Amino acid sequence: MKILITSYAYAPSVGGIETVTDLMATAFVAKGHEVQIVTDTPAVNDTVDRFPTLRRPSKRELWAAVRAADIIWQNNVALNYLWAPVLQRKPTAVTLQCAIFPDFPQKNWRVRLKALLLKRCFIFAISRYVMNDLKQNFELIGNPFAPGFSHQDGPASKDRDIVFVARLVSDKGGDLLLLSIAELSRKGIQPTCTIIGDGEEKTPLEAMVRELGIEAQVRFTGFMQGEALHAEIGKHRIMAVPSRWKEPFGIVALEGIAAGCAVVGSSGGGLGDAIGPCGLTVENNDGPALTDALEQLLTQPELIERCRQQAEAHLDKFSIESQSNRYLETFAELIRKR
Repeated sequence: MKILITSYAYAPSVGGIETVTDLMATAFVAKGHEVQIVTDTPAVNDTVDRFPTLRRPSKRELWAAVRAADIIWQNNVALNYLWAPVLQRKPTAVTLQCAIFPDFPQKNWRVRLKALLLKRCFIFAISRYVMNDLKQNFELIGNPFAPGFSHQDGPASKDRDIVFVARLVSDKGGDLLLLSIAELSRKGIQPTCTIIGDGEEKTPLEAMVRELGIEAQVRFTGFMQGEALHAEIGKHRIMAVPSRWKEPFGIVALEGIAAGCAVVGSSGGGLGDAIGPCGLTVENNDGPALTDALEQLLTQPELIERCRQQAEAHLDKFSIESQSNRYLETFAELIRKR
């Protein structure tokens, strides 16, 4: 198959959509298919594209790329790339990475137009939450996690307690985690915590650590990726994902599970789908509930072990092999029905 992937965010940008696009493109090529990527993300001086890539194409270039493809896969809906396959009546699948109708009543013309055009497409959704009030049949498919994370056979190498991996912005709830650590300390429980990431909230969070008097427990590593990130997560027993907003899914939770962590995360949105039976969920923005969940895991090692025992079966559903096969089977069927 000639697969045209449209992904408005792509390398060298870093994020969940970029990661999924690259993982799936790699898997499709490994299985003998041709891939071309279309993206809004510009190249930088040292960017080396791993696949044929059109960056910010003209309408003429986009039209030609769509015409040459057998199937269009759009990794999250983008109007500026959806019009061409719809007009050409090309088989098109769209993976919704976030809700079309967010949690407020105003639905502007762009949102309504997206919903209208999606009726002409096959819909994958990374969680039930992202469908919200979009009344359309869809296939549920979680995002895959990157290779390199391996389930730890035993806790011997895990000498640290809690790890938090995120862009350091207010939506991710890093301050809620720090308040929980301070509260646990007042109860006589003093967990260590590693904050991995960078962003606008880093300086305020560092100041908060000093104000709470938990400098001896908390360390900041800055941004990490690849093998260094994998190894760092694997040193911890628990991953905290206390997002304030409703995460559409949460690849980071899968990565934590694969590295042998039990996960504590917010229940709103699709994060609970990613955590599954491998951790605990609490209401979004509920600091006391977060503290209680962390205390359970910190004081009951058998609970962490039960979460770890569920990991292999849970992760199998989100492996690159499993997800790429599901995509390719659907693509072939859409082409056949054309």
